[in-house]
Amino acid sequence: MMSNRRREIFESVRDKAHTVGLKFEDDPTYLAAVEDWIAGKIAAAELRKHYQRLLDERDKERRVKHFIKHCLRDGS
Repeated sequence: MMSNRRREIFESVRDKAHTVGLKFEDDPTYLAAVEDWIAGKIAAAELRKHYQRLLDERDKERRVKHFIKHCLRDGS
């Protein structure tokens, strides 16, 4: 697939998300991976893996913050 077509796909998905009121991913590392996919440097599967790692990291951070918050509250 040509890079201009990939950019069209990405922009269409992003625009549709905004149209229905959804916040589209704005993480710089994810957007850099999107640019790599558009340029043909990585496959769509690798882009999905990158995004899943990002979501996993966020979930881990959220769980750690929640754990710390409750430990500090319970220890007061």
